[in-house]
Amino acid sequence: MNALVDEIRDDFDRIALLTERFGSAGNIYHNYIRRHLPLYCENALEIGCGTGEFTRLLATRAGSVLAIDLSPQMIRLAQQQSANYPNIEYMLGDAMRLSLPVERYDCIVSLATLHHLQLEQALLKIKRALKTDGVLIIHDLVADEGFIDGVSSALAYPISAARRFWKTGRLRAPREVRDAWAEHGKGEVYLTLNEVGEMCRKYLPQARIQRHLMWRYTVVWHRRGAA
Repeated sequence: MNALVDEIRDDFDRIALLTERFGSAGNIYHNYIRRHLPLYCENALEIGCGTGEFTRLLATRAGSVLAIDLSPQMIRLAQQQSANYPNIEYMLGDAMRLSLPVERYDCIVSLATLHHLQLEQALLKIKRALKTDGVLIIHDLVADEGFIDGVSSALAYPISAARRFWKTGRLRAPREVRDAWAEHGKGEVYLTLNEVGEMCRKYLPQARIQRHLMWRYTVVWHRRGAA
């Protein structure tokens, strides 16, 4: 592994241990993403599964799920919390270095992971692994661009705080958690919505793009014919 991959792995090991200690408010958009899953698929893949929170939702729609993550601590937590899901296989590794079978998966999901990967390499590899008529769902952070995005971000802060208080009884995450995420986020670069559109025009034609309030976007793409 190169130094950047090692750094990302170490960051998420740290975050996993803090999640185990303090818990998590969860992802507000999981139900939205779930609505775009197939009603049932034989084989599903999740790239960057973290603690397996969405993996377990995916497993209710799939015969089998392969969930990959770079962090040993994330995989450990995911396995502990998924004892009642025998159709999930968790795999430790760098998805871009693993060999993914061609046209194997009916559904591939990647949440908050694409910005860690080399964009072209990742999308081409994922597309090759997706069956014809399969669905790819990408959910990731988005960079603000222009006045409207700035207003959306300003509105998102109090909504995020209120949701966290409702879920955890805290307006903010504990300082150790905030520090870990801040350290991890140094130097990270996210796509703007315009760049997401350019990405889809080049690699995922006719994809559906949704910009969310809480600093996220979702892309849903159905593979038709050759990748």
